[in-house]
Amino acid sequence: LSYQHGWPRAFCESQLLCCEPFNLANRSIADVVNIAAALYRGRFDAIVLLHSTFSNTQELRRLLFLAVAASRLPKIFFIGNEYKSMPEKMRFCRRLGIDMLISQSNHPDVLAMYEQALGCRVASVPNTGFDSAVFFPAVPLAARCVDIGYRAYEAPWYLGNNEKAEIAGYFLRNASSLGLATDISLDATERFDSSGYAAFLNRCRGHIGTEAGGDYFELTGETRSRFMAYMSVHPDASWNEVKRQFFEDYGPSVPMRIISGRQVEAAACKTVQIMFDGRYNGYFRADEHFISLKKDYSNIDEVMQKFRDDDCCRRMVDSAYEVAMQELTYPALIKKFVTAMQEVL
Repeated sequence: LSYQHGWPRAFCESQLLCCEPFNLANRSIADVVNIAAALYRGRFDAIVLLHSTFSNTQELRRLLFLAVAASRLPKIFFIGNEYKSMPEKMRFCRRLGIDMLISQSNHPDVLAMYEQALGCRVASVPNTGFDSAVFFPAVPLAARCVDIGYRAYEAPWYLGNNEKAEIAGYFLRNASSLGLATDISLDATERFDSSGYAAFLNRCRGHIGTEAGGDYFELTGETRSRFMAYMSVHPDASWNEVKRQFFEDYGPSVPMRIISGRQVEAAACKTVQIMFDGRYNGYFRADEHFISLKKDYSNIDEVMQKFRDDDCCRRMVDSAYEVAMQELTYPALIKKFVTAMQEVL
């Protein structure tokens, strides 16, 4: 979860902004009073609330919440985890009087839903920046000892898919028949910090992946609530049972599918990516920046042929690296944010 640390650092180091950071994890009375007083004095052009302000839990509490709500400065909120506690997050935005919402999605239907619900400006900036001093190609592809690597959390089923577990399981089960040396795990205890993950990617010639997020975007959180209630009664339900119960007859849906930091960091390390078909926010395109794998694995022979083609892989990693360096470094994303912010200043 490197973005939780990367964004605050990027704001403070940016040449485009002069920032005063406040850490909401500092909860002493003196800390709270100092932050509230600084906001009250209003020595700023805008207040920016980053993802961790309300990602899993609402961290802007009591006096600080009142201080931000009372401020007449433009308020910009980077919304995180756009799949849980969405009714609460919408109330949070309304009560604070948010002037601009920054979504991780650039899907026009998602942005339109936010605009209609909140009546504020909405912009899209990926949360998936990377630090080029940490993530870079340190080891040539030919010298990397792992063919396919992967680290992820298993996604909650109420997102409408189980793709992380499925792609990980497929390559673990078929590693021998495909002739692959793998290092794949969904175990939280086997994850890395930023530098450890960069070293891991530089051990891997290839990396598997899927789009982050879910297939069914709702501001109401209705499906998630129904899912949680169902699982409390049926704790041993399988994914296939959940899929039949909630998603096979869902009807038209708005997808909340986004690019993942895993893909950006792999691109920065020039690791070959084998990924399910998807948009990836329009940054990475199939068979130009990654090897496209169909979700039924029907083209696995073609995928492996491309993966074993050194020239093909070199072209893809070079193209993906160029996208990452030009568009997905933190300075590039800060520049994108500053352009969007002008609308509310």
